[in-house]
Amino acid sequence: MHSTAEAERSFLALTGELDMDSGGELRRHAEAELTGGRCRRLTVDMSGVTFIDSSGLGLLIEIRRLALASEVMFEMVNVPSGPARVIGIAGLAETFGLPSADGSSPAP
Repeated sequence: MHSTAEAERSFLALTGELDMDSGGELRRHAEAELTGGRCRRLTVDMSGVTFIDSSGLGLLIEIRRLALASEVMFEMVNVPSGPARVIGIAGLAETFGLPSADGSSPAP
């Protein structure tokens, strides 16, 4: 994982597997960005994610919830087809602002 910040926007670029074993690093980085007081938009770049399981999904939900509670806009971008499929099967595509399984865009 790689993190960068520009003004009030923080980027977390994820790589590899997002599961119980790897989630701790993401949690630490996300919490640091969200509690630092500078971040107004948290962007999670999923382009390097090769696998996601239920614990990874739960962590993303938790980070999104923390962002919203901190009045920080949360967005997930560049989601590969495999992880996008898992997110869709879990019924979370709309929650994360991703196209639904039928390819339609999420509701505004």
